[in-house]
Amino acid sequence: MKNFEIAKKHEDYIIEMRRHFHENPELSGQEFKTMEKICQELDSMGIEYVVIPNGGILAKIVGGKDGEKAVMLRADIDALPVQETPDNLKEGMRTCISKVPGVMHACGHDGHIAMLLGAAKVLTERKEEIEGTVYLCFERSEETSSEASADYIFAYIEKEGIEINSIYGTHLLATAPTGYVGINDGGMMAGAFVFGVEIEGAGGHGSRPDQANNPMDAFVAIYQRMQAIRVAKVNPFETCTYSIGQLQGGQAWNVIPQKLTFAGNMRTFDRDGAGMTFRREFEKAIVDICKAYDCKPTFLQWGLPGYGTVNDATHAQFARKVIAAEVGADCVGTVEPWMASESYSRYLLQWPGVFAFLGMQNDEKGVGAAHHNQAFDIDEDVLAKGAASAATYAIEYLKATDLPKGGRKVSFKEVLKNEGRDELIPVLYGE
Repeated sequence: MKNFEIAKKHEDYIIEMRRHFHENPELSGQEFKTMEKICQELDSMGIEYVVIPNGGILAKIVGGKDGEKAVMLRADIDALPVQETPDNLKEGMRTCISKVPGVMHACGHDGHIAMLLGAAKVLTERKEEIEGTVYLCFERSEETSSEASADYIFAYIEKEGIEINSIYGTHLLATAPTGYVGINDGGMMAGAFVFGVEIEGAGGHGSRPDQANNPMDAFVAIYQRMQAIRVAKVNPFETCTYSIGQLQGGQAWNVIPQKLTFAGNMRTFDRDGAGMTFRREFEKAIVDICKAYDCKPTFLQWGLPGYGTVNDATHAQFARKVIAAEVGADCVGTVEPWMASESYSRYLLQWPGVFAFLGMQNDEKGVGAAHHNQAFDIDEDVLAKGAASAATYAIEYLKATDLPKGGRKVSFKEVLKNEGRDELIPVLYGE
């Protein structure tokens, strides 16, 4: 029996799981009942697992055939502080709604959990045929960088000496046709650089700007210089988008304020190229312009650019081939990258692998609202396909002989150092 047929056999279970998690969402760092339910389901399938404090759940399925390789499948499990509307984009079409006021699964993580549990069903049925080990990773707090739950997962894997050769993750996508599996040879999601800056000048009466140093004048000049960075400083063949989303300053129409703050973000797939170039040039522009306008800049938020979610080309091509053979070549291909950001980027830094988009836009069902939107919803008909695709990648990768063996590309300690977060090493590793 094909993996897709097994997944379809368990489709009612997968949908039941999705609805349970959707009706009972929990915010980042608060996923206690979600974790408890996942553990109950793993117990019922006879799958061993460990709960990683602050991180999530790492389960393990050892195949019935000898094999030297291991693959990890991942799902994120947290919800968002969004008040769900009774309807999606079509009146009366929601299959279920959050029971928690002000909290909803507005990005598809309820579906991600359900698909990974569905993949577990497929894998346990085919356990005796699996040539190696499959890990199932359920990650907490993906939506909030402040929680950094993935850090605890990565440190646990490294401390325990767990060998992983390749990884696979799925993200439901509202903008792609329902049932379409999109896997690129490179960038899938962008890395983010978030910035916040305060400009301090000298306030005064609005009638005498000559007696003040208006921080708004400095900001206008900074904003104009910012628009030129993309053209003048960044490689034209590298993706780089940026914007200001927050601007605060002034209390009255006739008062020149002393201070002004602004914040925004930059997105790119190339952290060390376009990302670091933008950061360097934007910082220089802020410092130089503030000096010219007799103002003082304070960098309230000014970290390093994040990493893009970039697939390994060899593994992406392999994934498209084996998944197309399983679910049909007409619904598998490449897709336009999404400029949002994902913690999965840091998985792909450490191991070669794949991040796949599973489309679910369905006008008849009212599905297609943007992620993180109160009208967001899922076409549940695609969930079995997502479960089958993940299981297929795991099974076929483990028995493939024409692929590089893969394995860890860089230690997580090195990742932390490159991110300028060395201080977390003793916390995460107990050193």
